[in-house]
Amino acid sequence: MFNHTQLPFRRFRSYFPVVTTILLIQTVLMLLMTVSGGSENQRVLIQFGALETTLLTAGEWWRLITPIFLHIGWMHFLFNSFALYLLGPQLEWLFGRFYFIVLYLLTGIMGNLATVYLGTAGISAGASGAIYGLFGVYLYLILFRRGSMDPNTGKGFMALVGINILFSLIVPNINLIAHLGGLFAGMLLAGPLLGMKQR
Repeated sequence: MFNHTQLPFRRFRSYFPVVTTILLIQTVLMLLMTVSGGSENQRVLIQFGALETTLLTAGEWWRLITPIFLHIGWMHFLFNSFALYLLGPQLEWLFGRFYFIVLYLLTGIMGNLATVYLGTAGISAGASGAIYGLFGVYLYLILFRRGSMDPNTGKGFMALVGINILFSLIVPNINLIAHLGGLFAGMLLAGPLLGMKQR
């Protein structure tokens, strides 16, 4: 794996079009939500497709997908966008564009399903399930694909995952269920998707 953080924007965009597109989509949606009344406004969140259990069970199945690209507040948006910038390019390169977007969406969906069936009622949005899905993939690579990552980098990621889970436990209003759902989904999906990509 290589260091993508030194690439100028034009080269980053051409090397990692999926990560770039996700970042662009969630930025545009964040701006639209802001001018529509604010990303912390419940009416706006519902209007843009945030996860809400009653509406989901009434048949609005897309609410398992749309929340992956929405965020509640600018700090939430900036944290997840920066995390995707750091974690996503290496995995887009490793899995290829198609399997990376499959991985990202499925881990986000699994985080949302965990929220519906194991979490508390309310409105939920954010890429955190998918971001933790990427953490889960890195954990899988560290634990089961030795040699795919530098040992020192692997230790750093292990520490980063631990810190983020601890952060999720102690900070209020963070959807820990979605985080853990995405994390386990990433660990479970990494092997099969890598196998499909390598065929």
